[in-house]
Amino acid sequence: MNAVVWYTGYVVSMIMAGAIFLYFWEDEGLIIQIPVVIGAFGTAVLICLKDSSKSDLGMPEVTDYPVPFTGLSKMVGYQIFKLGKAGLTMLGACITTLGTGARISILVGLITIPIGVFMLMMAVCIVPFSLISDGLFLLSAFVAKSVDMSQYESNTRRFICPECGKLSPRPTYDAAGKLIKGLSPSEKGIFHVEMEHSKVPCFGSKGKRKDVPQYCPDCGASVYTREGKPWVLTMAGAPGSGKTSFIMSASGRAISTSCGGKATSVKFYCSRDDALLSGYRAGTCRPTPEDFTPPRILRIESSRPTQRLIYMSDVSGNYFLPTGSEMDLQPQYAYNDAIVFTLDPTRPSPEGTAYDAYVGFLEKYRQYNRMDASRKIAVPLAVVITRADKAGPFSGVGEDDLPGKLSENGYFKLVNSIGKDFSLARYFSCDVSKETGSTDAVMSFLCERSGFDGKEFF
Repeated sequence: MNAVVWYTGYVVSMIMAGAIFLYFWEDEGLIIQIPVVIGAFGTAVLICLKDSSKSDLGMPEVTDYPVPFTGLSKMVGYQIFKLGKAGLTMLGACITTLGTGARISILVGLITIPIGVFMLMMAVCIVPFSLISDGLFLLSAFVAKSVDMSQYESNTRRFICPECGKLSPRPTYDAAGKLIKGLSPSEKGIFHVEMEHSKVPCFGSKGKRKDVPQYCPDCGASVYTREGKPWVLTMAGAPGSGKTSFIMSASGRAISTSCGGKATSVKFYCSRDDALLSGYRAGTCRPTPEDFTPPRILRIESSRPTQRLIYMSDVSGNYFLPTGSEMDLQPQYAYNDAIVFTLDPTRPSPEGTAYDAYVGFLEKYRQYNRMDASRKIAVPLAVVITRADKAGPFSGVGEDDLPGKLSENGYFKLVNSIGKDFSLARYFSCDVSKETGSTDAVMSFLCERSGFDGKEFF
């Protein structure tokens, strides 16, 4: 494209320069027509005579990649400078022959003066062409960038590193050996960014850009999210209340049934989570470490242009207790889409333990987001009673009646606080010891209320 624009500029400016000469001196006949022909022919010969690496009028070699060569000022500046320099050089060639004799000076002047004047006229005439061509290019780049942003917002929205958990607008892309942060259409390329030996796709989350190798711009980890659209679920609750079991129950159900047949493929992003699921199915569930743990991520492939990534951030229950760590270890608090708070009524002193964990979670959450205590949290909350398989006061109680039943059985402070702190909260009872599908109602509710287009998968 660069070469086409470059040499088309010469053709157009040559035609314009010739037309101007003939228009203003049309009565002069051959007196002006012959110099114009000499000037046009000589200029064309000089443009084509040598290869671009040696010719002053050839397209310059640009060594920096990507190549933003057709940008507004570069095309105008390069060609005006080259034509002006070449034109003055031709006129100077005539002057240098003045001391060699009149005949030689006249002969050289008959060739160099028409070519030099013609080149100077071309330098002027190329300006409007360059402005128009670059204006069209910049307009195309603007439209492409707008379309790309719309596609990205719809199909991807943001990038979350599976390893460090940091949020970024877009990942860093490896474009043929050069790292480009947020690869997208610009003046450097509309559909492809031109590298030294290849072209790298830069347009549209529906296209091949998602296949370009990607890295986290914060920690530098190699990622293969392929511009999937993430949805972030944060777990909270007392130690042993069933947070990890909830994640494994929901994940195992989605994987084994392909989200009820609504997905073409469902699997964990990290193979290490397969072992955790196998252990869960065998009846063991290891405690979650208190420091930051990379999220469990479900990759859901369907008919959509990009996959859906369900980030489930498991957090140690010790983190929420009064004796827990005060360090800010949970980056997902700043951008999570939904929250699940688990409580196990079969544990010793469940009421006080659940309330203490809730208070600890809320304090850290508000502190991390710098939220005033009087401000309600807009993120939807699901309160999940996790041992529905065990007989107890909550067995067979409907979702709408659970808040009242909890209040009657010692959880009044917890229920009252949740009503004050969250704009939207709903209560569920689930058996998280198995993949019975009881978690589907929780996931579906949270997807719908958070505006995520993944409700159909649960």
